[in-house]
This record gives sequence, structure tokens and C-alpha cells, in this order.
Amino acid sequence: MKSVRIIGLGLMGTNLGVNLIGKGIKVYGDDINDFAIKRADKLGIDVNKTHDEVDLTILAMPINKIISYLKDNKKLNNTKALLDIGGTKQEICDLMDKLDIPSIGGHPMCGIADNNAWEPSPEIYEKATFLLCETKSTSEDSKTIISNFLKLLNAEEVWIDREKHDEIISITSHIPHLISSALVGIARDDYEINEIMGMAAGGFDGATRLTRTNPEMIIDMYDTNSKNINKFLKVFLKEMSEIMDLQEREELIDYLSSSVEWRRALSDKFGERSLS
Repeated sequence: MKSVRIIGLGLMGTNLGVNLIGKGIKVYGDDINDFAIKRADKLGIDVNKTHDEVDLTILAMPINKIISYLKDNKKLNNTKALLDIGGTKQEICDLMDKLDIPSIGGHPMCGIADNNAWEPSPEIYEKATFLLCETKSTSEDSKTIISNFLKLLNAEEVWIDREKHDEIISITSHIPHLISSALVGIARDDYEINEIMGMAAGGFDGATRLTRTNPEMIIDMYDTNSKNINKFLKVFLKEMSEIMDLQEREELIDYLSSSVEWRRALSDKFGERSLS
């Protein structure tokens, strides 16, 4: 792989570009935001819109902007393969099915809690799980391009069905965002911030850090995955109701113990992520 074009120069796109530049790849970039373009230019990304064919084009915009971009596929040219890195996959991959350019849906499982203001951190892609969804337009050549791309990032290649992706991500990402926001809402409505700050230990910090994420990005996730979110939100509320019904001490200890055992097994297998 020699060249990549990244469309969308926010947190994920710019850090991806800087990472690839460090690996000797020529990176072109584009964005509708002048500040983002100037920042990318200073970091070594070529923002000249005129260039020869690239090996891979990456759509690194918010989910709904990716969908709009794919619907206007006349813009897609001069590339051997197309990859998006949006947080939901069903609607995006359905559009990719119809493209002439070999396309793959992607979702790197990395990022920063507060993605509104940030310093360059291209290392976020290193050793990250990178979920991939095949589409009807995917070719063997495009799979090879993506595999080589992930080797450059030192990321883990994991293929998954688009429907299964959105189902699981609603549990592991979208519902946690709702819970995080709800906890902040309770604290915000019932207590002064100085009261909370004086008594907010690691539990509150860890459980609410997702609320720092840019709301527009989260809204896009809900817009494109509401069916799964609503389904599992009902399951979550049922689970909370069942916990409330555990009146006996031993019942509660058994429930908590099984949860602790499962969560520690997760940490043993995948390690523990920093909360910062």
C-alpha cells in the first residue's frame, strides 16, 4: 500500500492519517471544515484535492454524513477500494452493496471519551480491534488491501455480519451511553455540581465518562440503530427490575458474584482499558 485518501478530518480521520504517515504512506485528506483542513495540513496530510488513484479511500465522517456521501456516489472515484469507519453498519453496508467500487464496512474499536477537543493521538489505532463487514461489492482484492492496511496500523482484523455488529454494539456502546447520560441527569437535576465533585469517586467517574462524547456523534448512532437500542433497553430495564426484587442478601451476593466473575474474565482475556 502506497497511498490513502481520508474524507473527514476529525478525531478519527486525522489521527488515522498521522498514523499512516508515520508508516511511510502518502495520505490525502479532505473535509468541509476549514479549521480541520488547516490542522491536518500542519500534521503532514496532503489536503490538495487533485491526486492520482489511491489504494484506499476511507470515509471518516459522522454516520449520517457517510450515508449522505454514499448516496451521492458520483464523488467516489480514483480509488481501488472504499472503507468507512462509522459506528453502525447496517444502513451503510446496504448502500455499499450497490456501489461499483469494492467497498467494506469498518468500525475501529478505539477513540477518546471527550472527542470535542483533543491533541493528536495516532497511537489509538495500535492493537485496536477493527471490525469489518463484507458487502455485495467487496472483492478479494479489496480484502487484501484492507488486510495490508490493518497490518500497517497493527490493528486486529475481525470480520462480522452487519446485523450482528449493530445488535452487539447496541449493548456494548449505545446502551452504556444512555446509562451514562441518565446518571449525569440525576446528579445534575438533584444536586449542585460542587456537592457532586466533592464526593464523586471512581465509580461515578467511570460510569459517566461516556457522557463527554460529542452529542452529534451519539445521535447518529441512535438514528441508525434505534431498533436494537430500544430492544435491549427494554431488556436492561427488566434486568434492573429483577435486581430490585432480590430481597434476600444471599440472592444479591450470588447475582453480584456471577457478574464480577464474568467481568474479571473479560479483563483477563482482553486487558483493562484506561478511563482517560
